[in-house]
Amino acid sequence: MKKRLFALVLASVMLLGVIAACANDNAATPAAPAAPADPAAPAATGATREFVPIPAGDWDAPYDQTVLVTAVAPHGANWNFRDNDDVNDNPWTRLVKDRLNIEIHFDWTVPDDYPTRLNMAIAARELPDVFEIPNTADPRLFAQLQEQGMLLDMTDYYNNNASQRIRDHEKIDPDTIQGYTVDGRLFAVPRYYYGQIDSPWYMWVRDDWYTAEGRPALNTVADFENLAKAFMANHGASYGIATDNDLRWLFRTGPMFGVYVGTIAENSYFWRDDGTGRLKPDIAFPEFKTALEYWARWYDEGILSPEFMALDEWGRAMEDVYNGRVGIQPFWQWWGWAPGTTVAQDQGTDAVYYPYHIPLVDGGPARGQVPFPNIGGIVNNANFQNPAAFMKIISLYDWMVFSPDAGLTADDLFNYMDEGREHAMSSAFQVIDPNADYLQYRHVLHALDTGDESDLFTAGMLSKYHDSLRWINEKDPFALGPYMQMGSDRSSYARSAYLFDRDLIERTAMWGMAPAEFDQAGNTGDMIIEEVTQIIMGNRPVSDWDDILAEWYSRGGQIKEDAVNLHYGR
Repeated sequence: MKKRLFALVLASVMLLGVIAACANDNAATPAAPAAPADPAAPAATGATREFVPIPAGDWDAPYDQTVLVTAVAPHGANWNFRDNDDVNDNPWTRLVKDRLNIEIHFDWTVPDDYPTRLNMAIAARELPDVFEIPNTADPRLFAQLQEQGMLLDMTDYYNNNASQRIRDHEKIDPDTIQGYTVDGRLFAVPRYYYGQIDSPWYMWVRDDWYTAEGRPALNTVADFENLAKAFMANHGASYGIATDNDLRWLFRTGPMFGVYVGTIAENSYFWRDDGTGRLKPDIAFPEFKTALEYWARWYDEGILSPEFMALDEWGRAMEDVYNGRVGIQPFWQWWGWAPGTTVAQDQGTDAVYYPYHIPLVDGGPARGQVPFPNIGGIVNNANFQNPAAFMKIISLYDWMVFSPDAGLTADDLFNYMDEGREHAMSSAFQVIDPNADYLQYRHVLHALDTGDESDLFTAGMLSKYHDSLRWINEKDPFALGPYMQMGSDRSSYARSAYLFDRDLIERTAMWGMAPAEFDQAGNTGDMIIEEVTQIIMGNRPVSDWDDILAEWYSRGGQIKEDAVNLHYGR
């Protein structure tokens, strides 16, 4: 069973916990909300949505009377149930019932476009007790619901009924929770993220071609340019560096030139202090013109595909990586899963790419770029009668998934985590440890170095350790992801840890949700992508950028910059 566990736990599970005691603030519990429960709520055997007195003791003290909590969630492809289990009856819902005497009922789950379905429920005023506002939703949605009185003030329940582990996340990231605080009162619990170590990008290099070239130093931008040309001249590459038509990959090479560009295709910008106290998007910094000069030259020299404007990210652009038309790709830390598995299968295990630091022009690693990483916030309906029950559920979930003190056996891990079963409740009830992946990397690498598995205390640590061994010993393409992420001192997390340990990190100054004023600005990203594409192709000179930037400001950019300075400036 243990072997099957380690083989089947989803590679994308990124789970671990900080070493902290799971205690609770035993201050007096708050009074019940005055608003009545929804009379149309679904029934559950022996359970009630009416207020039930909060049991004395720590967060894990069970209710005397069964409490019913309703929720909604996106239904992911990684919801894998066994036998006759389903979303309302599975190991996690049974655990919550057995440990806390709380029943969970999902009013609905939806496989696609959760924000649209949620908006429909909001319009009909058919809200469950608990639901997530994800970062893919309208950035104004949280503020609108709070202003309309549709969200519960969670402050006292969070302080008195959530575990200390949950509340300790504020020590790692004290700013994210402020985005859900209004006049000092909390109206959502952030879901946080698996770690800022996830954020920096890398230059991924095809290893067999690199080895054939003698593994030259890759310390400067010129080093990568020369390697790209060597791959074209000697290994059949059609061009040098993979690029997509939304310029997402190319923009992530910006730190080479001291510029940090957001996901412009999604109207998301990276914001920094310009030295005067004014926050500006990086496209307004002079270094952006330097980047344009390099990118235009790369296109002219064939380092970028002559057809890049037709290469969509998960279509032809990725196909060129799969089929060996290119050997260098700017990409996220999870390259080993996609496209890595396909590359290993189609091109051979020696053809996989390894990550290298994005270099500076004059040498040395560029600063790692960290955008605002929060996944979303979990809120309670203003009519919810038992918010302390929600705090107990998220505390139990956190304890099981992240805590080193949970003491889970191999059978437990199989029961709760195998085939991604832990995801079935995650969007409504999982608050992620924001230091998770950094600690996971340290523990897994230590176990690989020493062979000592005793400190691998979560499903994520165990699965990534054993998957890394499967790649090392068997070259199993389906084990490549964890190995490339954290399974060696050449992994992506090893590169990121180098940057974090030396404070070579650049975080966006807009550490939070988009301001309400952004609604007035409209789509400002399409123009940037179109004009940058024209400059790269040589149809407009780099000197035109000042005029293009002025047009961007006039078409909504000024509204955005003013709003960012109002809400996030000094």
